[in-house]
Amino acid sequence: MNTSTEKKTRRVRRSYRASEKAAAVLAVWGGRRRAGRVCRELGINWGILNGWEKRAIQGIRASLGSSEGAPAEREGLTLGKRLEGLLGQTEGPEAAPTGAERVAETERKE
Repeated sequence: MNTSTEKKTRRVRRSYRASEKAAAVLAVWGGRRRAGRVCRELGINWGILNGWEKRAIQGIRASLGSSEGAPAEREGLTLGKRLEGLLGQTEGPEAAPTGAERVAETERKE
């Protein structure tokens, strides 16, 4: 029931500095905090943090050059499962397998 005397409260949208975003991403990647905890502390949802992570990976690839196909194990690095997953993702949506491609791959394995 919405009457003219009731006031709607608006959520104030907070903007975060680049250093805050980087600190949040690095805390998760470094294993110091879990993603859920960082999200609660900052008052953001998981999608926001995930977007920051993807942009960080894109920035790393752009600044250092994309070295796709060079697994961390080959260079003696140990990365967290989350970071390994992000690094393993392709840069564009065109490389994501379609449903038909996944079915074909499953059939080949059988």
